[in-house]
Amino acid sequence: MKIIKENTKMKRLGILLVLMLTTVSYSQYYEGNTVIAWSKYKFKPVSEVDGYKAGDRGKALLEYHTARNAKTKLLQSSLFLTHYWTGKVTDVNFVNEFKNMEDATLYSGTGGDLNEKTWPNEDERKAAVSGSNKYFQRYHEDVHLFENRKKLEKKKKKSKDNPNTVVAVTTRYWKPLSQVEGGSSDERDKLMQKYHKKVTMKNDKIISQRTVTHLWTGALSNGYYPITRITEFASMADADDSETGSKLYEKAFKSKEDRAAFNKYWAPASHEDIGLFWNQSRYNKLK
Repeated sequence: MKIIKENTKMKRLGILLVLMLTTVSYSQYYEGNTVIAWSKYKFKPVSEVDGYKAGDRGKALLEYHTARNAKTKLLQSSLFLTHYWTGKVTDVNFVNEFKNMEDATLYSGTGGDLNEKTWPNEDERKAAVSGSNKYFQRYHEDVHLFENRKKLEKKKKKSKDNPNTVVAVTTRYWKPLSQVEGGSSDERDKLMQKYHKKVTMKNDKIISQRTVTHLWTGALSNGYYPITRITEFASMADADDSETGSKLYEKAFKSKEDRAAFNKYWAPASHEDIGLFWNQSRYNKLK
């Protein structure tokens, strides 16, 4: 029954993505960018898992995700986010990256095929899938579908040591260009890339960062355009650090005119804290 439940979840997400692909939207997808699909599940309290012993869940999830991540070519990268200061202690958020919408749709609709590829032996497959599923409630939510701006991405460096990290998700809004005096999309893109190169990339507190935009998620209101950053830090202390970024910003945008040129594109008082999560790094797929 639990194997069937997982396949049903995958098929449901696949149907949703197909509907999105065939629906007129206001999104604009740029060639070379990737797609981020964010889904939420919920852990069962371990007290409700028969025969649970300390460490069992972590071992089962590590075996399950390590094996599947090694076999799939469609999934480019993933984050496994759990409760820190956002949501409920049982929340589990999967942030999966794909080359395009076609790959995202195919991945979500072929979970059973991937399981067969990962565990050709039926008994081993049932044991692995049920061993993971028993720790989850019967809950699934499609939270976000984003476009990942590759030119503004800071990739995580691979290392043998892969501790858990802190992930902060924040959103700011661009003004409509019609409200930006002397503004243009070309200048805005150049300034965003300058900020990325001279501030984000040089900030050693930031392990990785994805800058994602509206694809088929959220709302566009009065022309204000949401820019969401999914930023990974080694610790909460690093996430709280604002001094490093401020110094790099002042160095990159030295004059009052430089800062005004960059800031004119941003809506005032538009910062939103979307979430703060633990990233269970050992379950991640890295590029």
